[in-house]
Amino acid sequence: MKTSMNIKVESDVRDEAKQVFAQLGLDMTTAVNMFLLASIREGGLPFNVSVKSAQERSVEQFVSAKLRFAEQQEQAGQLIDFDSFAQELKSKYAD
Repeated sequence: MKTSMNIKVESDVRDEAKQVFAQLGLDMTTAVNMFLLASIREGGLPFNVSVKSAQERSVEQFVSAKLRFAEQQEQAGQLIDFDSFAQELKSKYAD
């Protein structure tokens, strides 16, 4: 069973959204239904909402990438533990 919804948005937002959706071959009803279904599927908003700054997100992405790379190296047997590394340094560079 279909039902109607009334929502309030600024008229310029509505008009711009209609133009975007029209370029995608969608009308407002279809686009809103797609948003609602995606929200249900995701169990929340179907996009990230954050108050983090661009710099914080950039640092987070950098650290995540480095951790993923380190995990790949560990799985490939390319990492050694710190104690072994320290011993190796000491044997090569100690007086």
